[in-house]
Amino acid sequence: MGTGFFAATKKEMGSFRVWHLVSSFFYIIYGLFLKSGPLIIAGVVFCIIHVYHLYKMKGNQINKPQKTQ
Repeated sequence: MGTGFFAATKKEMGSFRVWHLVSSFFYIIYGLFLKSGPLIIAGVVFCIIHVYHLYKMKGNQINKPQKTQ
């Protein structure tokens, strides 16, 4: 839960997604200990969403032309 709150304090979207991905991963582990299906499913869904958006952000940075000064 602490990593989720820390992620919310981040202004840059990339670091927010990384920290929220870590938080979601811990929720999956927590759900496994509690044998809570909804918690595990929600954690997996959030992980998939964040990995997808991080991959998409990385692709945009590679394809974006560099600014020349």
